[in-house]
Order: sequence, then structure tokens, then C-alpha cells
Amino acid sequence: MYIKTELNNLCILMQKAHKHVGGMNYAMKYDPGAGFADELHKLTAELETVALQARNLDEACYTDGGIITQQPYNKHWDAGINGSVEVDENGWLHITLNTLLPHCKYQTSPYLKDTIIRLLSNYQLNGGALPFYSAAMLVIDEHCNIDSRQVFDQDNKGWKAIPNALKGLVIADDDQFSLGVSLISTWDREKSCHIHVMNIEDAGAFFSLRTGDYGLLSR
Repeated sequence: MYIKTELNNLCILMQKAHKHVGGMNYAMKYDPGAGFADELHKLTAELETVALQARNLDEACYTDGGIITQQPYNKHWDAGINGSVEVDENGWLHITLNTLLPHCKYQTSPYLKDTIIRLLSNYQLNGGALPFYSAAMLVIDEHCNIDSRQVFDQDNKGWKAIPNALKGLVIADDDQFSLGVSLISTWDREKSCHIHVMNIEDAGAFFSLRTGDYGLLSR
């Protein structure tokens, strides 16, 4: 009964998404600017919701040898599709996303938050130990070029989903005295987003390594 109900919910959500596709076709003729952009944003939001619902259903029950069984969160989710997690020799957390940050016209992306939480959970399920920082520095480094970038202005990027995902798992809180944030970009032909988290005291060492100025590390 649970599966049937969830499938019905997915069908309803996909029907809503399909209506926005029709709205985009209409806007192309009569309102190709703001109207089209508004319908596209609504379509993206609906599709994100569909993906989240499908993920949750996939994790709750799936067929294993013909038997529907309850499975632990993230048991068989393929994290490699979305990115990877590692903790380097300095004890810094490094999350790689195989995409750039989404636009945050109205709200932060629940899909991005869910993806990061699943990546971290998958890392733990595979024996990895996540560091925990009482005062942390968060560095978000987008790799792209002029042709491949998606959102031009930093204040329009949905980066706030990242500290929301990290809170409680890696960082104690995301208030101004517990978390520093830096948004930077690296010129690259391949699109990706690299998320680095470290103790706030290590921020100077991190940027020294990034710029190649190792003098700070020897002091």
C-alpha cells in the first residue's frame, strides 16, 4: 500500500511538471522573457521534488531477489553519479560535486542539500569518519569557464544549501561566529564544484596552498 501511494504521488508530481512544460511552450510565443523564465523555474522545482520523492522511495523499499525489503538509508544509492567525499591528510573535508551550484531565485535547492547529506552518509557507511568542527571555514570553489558557467553572480547561487546540509554532521552551527564562508572560482573546462571544510585556524594554510604561497606554512 505504501509503494502504491508513493507511486501515485510521483505521478501527480510529474503531471504538474508536464503542465509547466506546456506553460513554457505558451510563454515562448507570448512572454518569452519573464514568463518563460518563471515557468522554467517552476518546472525545475517540480522535477527536484520528483527526484527527492523517487530517491526516498528507492531507499525505503526495493526489490532484492523478488522480495520487497526495508533497507538502511543510502544502502545502494550510487554516490558516484553525484560526486565524492574524502578527508585529506590535513583533516580537511573535501566534497566534490559533478555539477555547478544551482540558481537560488526563490529558495535554496532541497535537491542539493539532499545530495550532500547522502554523499556524507554514503562515506560513513563505507567506513569513513567525518571530522567535526566547532568553528569552521567553508570554501566553495566552482570549476568552470565562461562558456560552461551557469549562474554569473555569486549572490544568485544556491550555496546556502551547503551549510544547511553540513550542520550537525560536520559543523556545530552556521552562525557568523561558528562558520566562515568563501566563494571562489577556478578556471576549468570541466564543470564541478569543490567544497572544502576545515578548522577556522587552517584557513590561512588552505589559501597559501591554493595560491602557491607556502611562506605562511613555515611560520
